[in-house]
Amino acid sequence: MRMLIKRLVSTHNISFVRLSALRFSSSDAQKKPEEAAKGEDKPDDIKKNIVVEKYGGITTINIDRQKTRNSLDEDTLREMEVAIDAFDKDDEAKVLVFNGEGGSFCSGFDMDEMGTKGYNTLKDAARRLLRRPLCDKPTIAAVKGFAVAEGFELALACDLRVIEDTAVLGCSGRRFGVPSSLFGGRRLTSLIGLSQALDLLMTGRLISGVEANQKGLAAKVTATGTALGESIKLAKSLVKFPQSALMMDKLAAVNSQLNPNSDESMRDEAIMQSLLGTALEDIKEGVKKFQDGIGKHGKFYKLTEVPLQDWELENSVEETVVKLGDDEKAPDGKAPK
Repeated sequence: MRMLIKRLVSTHNISFVRLSALRFSSSDAQKKPEEAAKGEDKPDDIKKNIVVEKYGGITTINIDRQKTRNSLDEDTLREMEVAIDAFDKDDEAKVLVFNGEGGSFCSGFDMDEMGTKGYNTLKDAARRLLRRPLCDKPTIAAVKGFAVAEGFELALACDLRVIEDTAVLGCSGRRFGVPSSLFGGRRLTSLIGLSQALDLLMTGRLISGVEANQKGLAAKVTATGTALGESIKLAKSLVKFPQSALMMDKLAAVNSQLNPNSDESMRDEAIMQSLLGTALEDIKEGVKKFQDGIGKHGKFYKLTEVPLQDWELENSVEETVVKLGDDEKAPDGKAPK
């Protein structure tokens, strides 16, 4: 799949940078006694459970624990926290895409490690995923295979979800008495309503990608094997917009559903105010573009000087054909002007 994305990206002139793709054996991850005493890690001593990649302004975090269907252990959760914080601080990074390597998105907390270290250890390691919204910048989940338990909640935490039709989603932790750990109940209810959310939360019933789309969870439902590619395509469509106004509107929407009258709501209001200065500059530039004829008549393509490819224009150009019945034609048999 990654090779296909590389071809897609190279075809459309997006720079590609791999940030972390090294794998280390568990024996290499052991600290030397003197290093452990100092509390310092060398890069080569850290076992990587995620792969971070960049495609221009798009960053992907790929969970790579395929033997356990990309379950989340303590190390993986802490690596994700570092990667998300780095994305937040990167001015060049605009959209974050979560993906699972192999055939699944994420199967939730690692149950074996939960048995060893306890639920609270994993919950504490996942504290960065509790933020609402997960990031101020746009986030997308490329959902395939299993997205269950906390993996389902991770997908719900993202702003948009591209879901394969054969994906399996749901609150599978119900079987083992594990509650929603990442505000899954609140997020699910805000997305699909109380009645449907209770059905999934209380029964633990698993649903397909098709049903998830019918319930309104998917920004797009797609064929098996295409979630990551479609997510990159969707992310690229977001990168082209001025980002300050986009983030302000996103935060306003999230506040209305997830953070009413809360400390996080106040934090987001402060962020929106800080974004307003940049948004005003974007507005000035937008007005000038409109006056020059860019973006008129509802066009969402050719908003920048960067030429778009045919595959981008496929979903951008829409034609409406109006057919008139015989009773709507003029007496001379011609359509009225």
